[in-house]
Amino acid sequence: MNTVNPFSVRQIRAWLDEFGVRPSKGWGQNFLTDRRVAERVLEAARLQETDVVLEIGPGLGALTLLMAPRVRRVIAVEVDARLVAILQSVIEEGGYENITLIQANALSQPVPQLLRGETQAKVVANIPYSITSPLLEHLLKAKEHLSLIVLTVQKEVAERLTARPGTSAYGALSVFVQYHTEAEYLGRVPADAFYPKPEVDSAIVRLTPVPDRLPPEEQKWLFKLVRAGFGKRRKTLRNALSALFNDPDRASAILRRTGIHTSTRAETLGLEQWMALAQETVRTLRAIRESS
Repeated sequence: MNTVNPFSVRQIRAWLDEFGVRPSKGWGQNFLTDRRVAERVLEAARLQETDVVLEIGPGLGALTLLMAPRVRRVIAVEVDARLVAILQSVIEEGGYENITLIQANALSQPVPQLLRGETQAKVVANIPYSITSPLLEHLLKAKEHLSLIVLTVQKEVAERLTARPGTSAYGALSVFVQYHTEAEYLGRVPADAFYPKPEVDSAIVRLTPVPDRLPPEEQKWLFKLVRAGFGKRRKTLRNALSALFNDPDRASAILRRTGIHTSTRAETLGLEQWMALAQETVRTLRAIRESS
């Protein structure tokens, strides 16, 4: 197997020049140049030789080539056809037989389809801010197929994913992710670990999917309530939720029966309280339907 160094800025520049590629800011194309950071990501993923890894955004293969010898299969999904051409040549020259390279937008195919016949995988991804929320929603729809998700994201986003109630970073995305996973913040990655150097630092997060904690109707209401609450986070929950029920008094009654004061604000509620609120909402609406 030929060895190349995908962490070398000289090598990265040579590939980009050879294929006439200018990194795209819109696609968050900042290539990892620090092998120590890559090892931290792989350590976070707790890789085993029997694992299948779904890598979203392999770029020029820094993580891909490091993972391939350690796992059974890497399925790498890259949206940019120019980078696919580079990585395909590197894979072929290196003799890597367990890397499946797919040129696609990962959001355009359901996770089971991306897995190309595999039933279970770990996700490793270095993703731009702009697709964090839609990608997480896409992945967690199919969380039964995913045993672990390790992301390198902007530091501010990592803080939001793992934020606790009462902090400025805590919001609807925090509740969504923490309902579906156990979320861990694993540390900062400095901007100079990438080429071109991004404007902000990144961080590594590990998300361990957990089974749904609510039945479908209550889960649907959970996220309705969360969106409404954080959509008007400066308002009290009574005011923020009134529009959902077209009735401030009904919002007040549901909050009181859940043990939540009507003047409470969204950012102070923990996940358990949001779930209790969803359960009480469904109970109330069922009772109203049955009595009408």
